[in-house]
Order: sequence, then C-alpha cells, then structure tokens
Amino acid sequence: MSALGINPGTIVAEILSFLIFLFFMYKYGFPPMEKILRERHERIERNIEEARRDREEAQKLKEEFEAQMQGARQEAHALIDRAQRTADVQAQDTIAEARREAERLIAMAREEIAGEKREALRQIRKEVAELSLSIAGRVLESELDQERQRKLVEEFLSTAESGS
Repeated sequence: MSALGINPGTIVAEILSFLIFLFFMYKYGFPPMEKILRERHERIERNIEEARRDREEAQKLKEEFEAQMQGARQEAHALIDRAQRTADVQAQDTIAEARREAERLIAMAREEIAGEKREALRQIRKEVAELSLSIAGRVLESELDQERQRKLVEEFLSTAESGS
C-alpha cells in the first residue's frame, strides 16, 4: 500500500478489467452498435434520396401541370375566338338575309302599288270615257249655249273628282 491509499494490485486489476471490458466491447458491443448506426445512416441516406426524387418528381409534375394548363388556356382562347368568329359570320348572314327579305318585300310592295296604280288609272279612264259618252249624249240631246257648256264642264269635273 502506498501513502496515498492506492493499492497497486487494485489498480492493475482495474486496468486489466477495463482492458477486458474494452476487448468484449470491441468484439461484441461495438459491432452491433456500429451496425445499428450504419443501418440508421443508410436509412437516413435512402430517405434523403427518396425525398430528393419525390421533390424532382413533384417539380416535373408541376411543370407538366403548368404546361397542360397553358395548353388548356390556349385551347380555351382558340375556342372563344372560333365561337366569336362563328357568331360574327352568323350575325352577318342573318343581317344579309334580313336585308334580302326586306328588299324582296319592298319589291313586292312596289309591284303591288304599281298594279293598284294601273288598276286605278284603268278605272279612271273607264269612268272618264263613260262620263265623256254621257256628256256627249247630253250635248246631242240638248242644244248648248255658253252657260250650259260651262255647267256641263263643272259637272264633269266634280264627278271626276268624286270618283263616280
């Protein structure tokens, strides 16, 4: 025993115990812990790699989605433009058809008016002829003086104006 209270045999036994402990730890303790740590490290690396792939795939899907949305927007604009052009053409066709129909109706009305005018003129001529014959008959029946002629002309004109 030494003056400090340290027993050299105990120290040697403790060092020897510690070395045996280290031997068993290196032999049996550290390899399983190292294996566990390595597996954990590999699992973390796989998770990181999988997360990276998922992020890349998500980015790819996002880009595809945006491209599809852009295509859909362009297609929608094209459909709207096409519908607008079709509507414009249909409106122009409808307006042109309405104009043709109006022109046809106007032409028919003009023909009808012209026909009625011809008929009215024919009726007037007929009545004038009848009145002329009537006046000629009256003239022949009676002797006409200046006053009588003036009255017959006035009668003729009033009869022509009244239409009978």
